[in-house]
Amino acid sequence: MKLALSMWSVHRIARRQAWSAADFLSFCRKEGIGRVELLDVFWKNAKDELPEVADYARRHGIETVSYAVGNDFAHSGPEERKQALRQILDAFPVAEELGTRTIRVFSGSLKEGVTRETALEWIVDGLGKAALEAERRGIALCLENHGMLAGTGRQVLDILNRVGSPALRSTFDTGNFLLVGEDPLDALETLLPYVGHVHVKDFAEAADGPYLALDGKTFQGTAAGSGLVRLDAIVDRLRQSGYAGAYVLEYEGPGDEAAGIRASYAYFEGLLRTRKG
Repeated sequence: MKLALSMWSVHRIARRQAWSAADFLSFCRKEGIGRVELLDVFWKNAKDELPEVADYARRHGIETVSYAVGNDFAHSGPEERKQALRQILDAFPVAEELGTRTIRVFSGSLKEGVTRETALEWIVDGLGKAALEAERRGIALCLENHGMLAGTGRQVLDILNRVGSPALRSTFDTGNFLLVGEDPLDALETLLPYVGHVHVKDFAEAADGPYLALDGKTFQGTAAGSGLVRLDAIVDRLRQSGYAGAYVLEYEGPGDEAAGIRASYAYFEGLLRTRKG
């Protein structure tokens, strides 16, 4: 059981310095990081870049444990919903070329003038269609708890149950539950049988934090182990349940992203040293 690094953890560096996915892999190689999550949002031209990225990863022994797409099915326009489905379908051959069979997906963001139930119907329809193809290809789509439509454990579970496909599972983001006022450990009990992918994220309450929770509190990202999320208890519970998937660091703290990543890795490695396996 080891930690992987999501490219989202360096999103400020990547955007400021116009990093490609290959640049991120080069950074990981220098840092001694051998497992990664790549995201569709960082491609400049996926068709042109993918062969180079896949080859670099193979040559340097870097494993892509998951591939993330930023789809949004909660649009009132049918063409926009078709595009959201296309984002997921287009991700299948990319994930396969990268050597992963885990794709992180979203539900969508609630829009003005759209009821929650209508948005959920669109989400279930879109994810259901994507899941049919995922079943055919042997790929797991993992829905992240994110936003107001799939923010709590029960909201995620409701979508999973409505879709009813073994190919749709949970990306358990350890930090995002705080933004909807839910204890991550309570959410884990709700979703434990469905977890197929984990984002390791920590938050601390901060008066000027950039993340606004539903209860009005504001939060700031922190290095893993330095915030409010009981990562040790979450890891223990997942291990007890037999979870054998990836733990992917998604650092969202301020300042030097590389320093935050290193501190997070040091915490997680220390956590594992106290546990066998």
